[in-house]
Amino acid sequence: MGHNDRLTVGQVAGWGTLGLITGVAAGVLLSAWAGDVNQGRLERAARRLRATTPERAGSASEVARATGAALRNAAGLEGLTLDAVGVARGVVELRGWVPSRSHRALAGRTGRAVPGVQTLINNILVRGEDDRSIAPLPRPTDQSA
Repeated sequence: MGHNDRLTVGQVAGWGTLGLITGVAAGVLLSAWAGDVNQGRLERAARRLRATTPERAGSASEVARATGAALRNAAGLEGLTLDAVGVARGVVELRGWVPSRSHRALAGRTGRAVPGVQTLINNILVRGEDDRSIAPLPRPTDQSA
């Protein structure tokens, strides 16, 4: 009589589910034993995971448009030409020129406050600081004999 070593789809699903449940349980028990896992940390982690789902994060261009609108409407940033560029989902880069560091910081805070912005790259430059040219280094003179 032959022996059949093949598993049915139901058996594979059952063993897979059992393995997943066992792995999660072992992970939770090990983290509770080795680390400081508490209900507050688990709730914060769950909120972060829910906030980064594609439905809530919005596309890169949607988040960039919302960030640009927030910059245009922000008190203290009137009349400044600032661009918000969507780099990836939840990642926005700010570009442009401002008259002071405080304007740059305000633009950064405004951009970070936009829902869906998870990472903000602040490449805004400050006039009078970032546009100064660096004096060329003196050229060494030829000292050969």
